[in-house]
Amino acid sequence: MAIAFDAFAVGATGTTNRSWTHTPVGTPRAALAVILNLNGENPSTAATYGGVAMTKAAGAPVVKATGEVGAVDIWFLGANVPTGAQTVEITVNGSGTKAPRSYTLTAGTDTYVVDTAAFNSDSLENPSDTLALGGIVSWAMVAFLSGQDDVTGITPLANWTADNEADPGTVTAGCYRYDTVAGTDITAGWTQAAEDAIGLAVAVAERRPTHALPAVGGGGLVGPLRHSIG
Repeated sequence: MAIAFDAFAVGATGTTNRSWTHTPVGTPRAALAVILNLNGENPSTAATYGGVAMTKAAGAPVVKATGEVGAVDIWFLGANVPTGAQTVEITVNGSGTKAPRSYTLTAGTDTYVVDTAAFNSDSLENPSDTLALGGIVSWAMVAFLSGQDDVTGITPLANWTADNEADPGTVTAGCYRYDTVAGTDITAGWTQAAEDAIGLAVAVAERRPTHALPAVGGGGLVGPLRHSIG
């Protein structure tokens, strides 16, 4: 069974600890919790999915403390993922407005993060970077904030699907996923005018004994940050 998108959920925006229900369609083998923060500070200090502790993805959080400030945080769980509808809980940091999102994925085995790519710039047109998969069949997503303060000013790149676009304040927010699951390197990003860009792209794959696996984290196997654009 190849890794595949299962379900996406949006939690309520607010300044205090965030809690929302995520309802998978199938039996999840991976869960990701996203926090989009309108303050230039680390958005969160802990996350659980169905009571199971999650681990921050490599490179998280991406924090931009100058210009149009903001931060993107992603938590990951790749083993012992509870089945059925579950509560996602985020312990937040600071008083900024947080917009939470979540994904689940199905797969034949436990999962891990293959690669991540960060975006952090004061002025960048059409931000993009490569998720290097090394032939490992992977699913990918990107969560971001854009200084293009209008949802009509941001769009997915070719072969990406917009799961959510919102205007929570002085920036716009997006969560996009890649349409193809394969081992070919992926160009992650979004379209915008030359504006502030804050984001993190993540590629996730099934755990295989032949993989050179990264270190074990509390919420599954979380790969190293390979590169950053800004």
